[in-house]
Amino acid sequence: MAKTNIQYEQGELYEQLVDEHAVFEHYYEVLVFLAVLGYREGNVKRENYKGIPDETQSEAGLQNIHSRDLYHTIAACLAYQDTGEPEALVDPDEHKRVIAQYAAGGLEVARKKFGQNAGDPTDAIVDYIKSKEEDDEEDEIETELQSIVDSFDDEMMGYE
Repeated sequence: MAKTNIQYEQGELYEQLVDEHAVFEHYYEVLVFLAVLGYREGNVKRENYKGIPDETQSEAGLQNIHSRDLYHTIAACLAYQDTGEPEALVDPDEHKRVIAQYAAGGLEVARKKFGQNAGDPTDAIVDYIKSKEEDDEEDEIETELQSIVDSFDDEMMGYE
């Protein structure tokens, strides 16, 4: 049976967001948030994304992500977007890889954007999210969604 843990780079920011300021309840929530952040910013770390053993390397159970529909969907979508292969939507190994790689990239972005703030980083995170919402045009989002829908061909969906 395949190992069901995601090995990832865990920085000090995880502790700040969960333990110090309770922005998130669990470390795996930070992991998914950072993966989305890495994807949004186009920052993926393809090498050395698991951290340094005994220093910054950590593990999270994939079952924690797959047990929450939204997080499972995010993992599947990231895997598909990263590979372009429909099979990646249901491949746990791809889910583990892309979550770890994009989260490592997201951690780099987060350190620059709101990791250096003294005190509670909640306001910096909220401000970042609001600024990105303002940047996105509705038709741009619709175009991206349409391209995803178009990528599902009849054969893949079983409509032959």
